[in-house]
Amino acid sequence: MFVSALTLPSALHANLSVFLDCKRGSCDRDFIKRELPFIDFVRDRRDGDVHILITRQRTAGGRLHELIFYGAGEFESSNYQLSSASLNTDTQDQIRRGILAKLKLGLTPYLLQTDLANSVSVSFDNIDKPSETRTSIASDPWNGWVFRSEIGAKTENEDSREEEEYWGNFSGSRITDDWRFGFSMGQRQKTRSFQLEDDSTLIDETKNQYIGSQVIKSLSPNWSLGVGFTSGQSTFNNIDRGHRLALATEYNLFPYSLSAEKALTFGYYVGINQFQYDQLTVLGLDKETRGNHGAFADFDFDQPWGNLSVGIYSAVMLDDPSIYRVTLDGYLRYRIARGLSVRLWGESALVKDQIYLANSSASTSDILLGSSALDTDTKTKFGLSLEYTFGSAYNSIVNNRLQDSGFARFPFD
Repeated sequence: MFVSALTLPSALHANLSVFLDCKRGSCDRDFIKRELPFIDFVRDRRDGDVHILITRQRTAGGRLHELIFYGAGEFESSNYQLSSASLNTDTQDQIRRGILAKLKLGLTPYLLQTDLANSVSVSFDNIDKPSETRTSIASDPWNGWVFRSEIGAKTENEDSREEEEYWGNFSGSRITDDWRFGFSMGQRQKTRSFQLEDDSTLIDETKNQYIGSQVIKSLSPNWSLGVGFTSGQSTFNNIDRGHRLALATEYNLFPYSLSAEKALTFGYYVGINQFQYDQLTVLGLDKETRGNHGAFADFDFDQPWGNLSVGIYSAVMLDDPSIYRVTLDGYLRYRIARGLSVRLWGESALVKDQIYLANSSASTSDILLGSSALDTDTKTKFGLSLEYTFGSAYNSIVNNRLQDSGFARFPFD
């Protein structure tokens, strides 16, 4: 059934202020503003009668956009949630029109409390016809499997430097309410040549290959169980060939159906690893087999005031607890006041598991070019930024002329 709402003459105005809150790629802001000219779109959520939060998740056959409507002021008790599903075969125009239809539908209860109540009409199209989506799934020759592939190459040449890079990957997935299947494989190779002052040539080559698969079973609205396998090669980590088989379980304090809005997960995993190395490691080994286990916890919160994500992950070798790694990472974007937001992100790791390091010292070229891992006990990175906007509270007008032309940039940028 397709629902179309808000059939209004273009000359009418709703006097309804809306704050549209969607991450990059989750919605087409300009398109929405053009299609809803009777709505006042504002820059700050504190100026809006309605706050619309749009999130996006990947599904088996495409994307699912969640639209959450939060009322403010006289609409404070009016909150709704709708969703718009799309297929991988849908065009961007089909996707944005599906989101627009749900936006119109969600705005209807608010508009009915404005002066435009008598001008709003709702129509139901093809209500007696079977769902096209269900029909296509029932006769789907792919049985719900979705595949993606990519191949690429890049070359860059200067008088004293050349760089060539090639990559390719292929993946497939099938998602149902009870199961999630997936596999992926890929390779990336980069070769860099540098002409030195003594006319000698320094050549740096890095290669990364991988193949992996996962099977995840939904045990209940809160519990999951999974098994995964990975095999690969990494010259950066001195691994000529590595294999891993692991089993994991996860508990979400909230039902997974709410994961687009909030999730608090706890998990445990155990796995076995087999490595063959390019060079002898710091432990004097050219190959080894080790088991490890670990626990993790992750909290994600997406609300009108901003976004918060915090996670902690641990990994310990079963035969030697002194070989371990603990990582803490997080991200926060918070709207402090009208027009003012702060973004803070960071990651810190205690690293005691570099058994793969080569026994020989890293060369000067390896250090400068970053072509191999270096011995370290900690890894830390942080970022902080402030965003402030001011001026008119309204931003409903759309004008994209010369927006992406880059005509004012320096010619060598």
